Amino acid sequence: MSRRAFSPESLTLGVGLVAIGVLWTLSNLGQLDLLHALRTWWPLLLILWGALELADLAVRRASRES
Repeated sequence: MSRRAFSPESLTLGVGLVAIGVLWTLSNLGQLDLLHALRTWWPLLLILWGALELADLAVRRASRES
């Protein structure tokens, strides 16, 4: 059975779902204003996505060279 290469899309989806679940739970417990938090921190998602895309590119280039 071969192992799949690193996939930033699947990692981003998994981390995103966990983060949404944690934020939603904290909001339901009254510990966090979810809309304010999302308005404040949404650019971090773009930064994370870009970093994962760069990591994927580096992994692909390294696998082609070896």
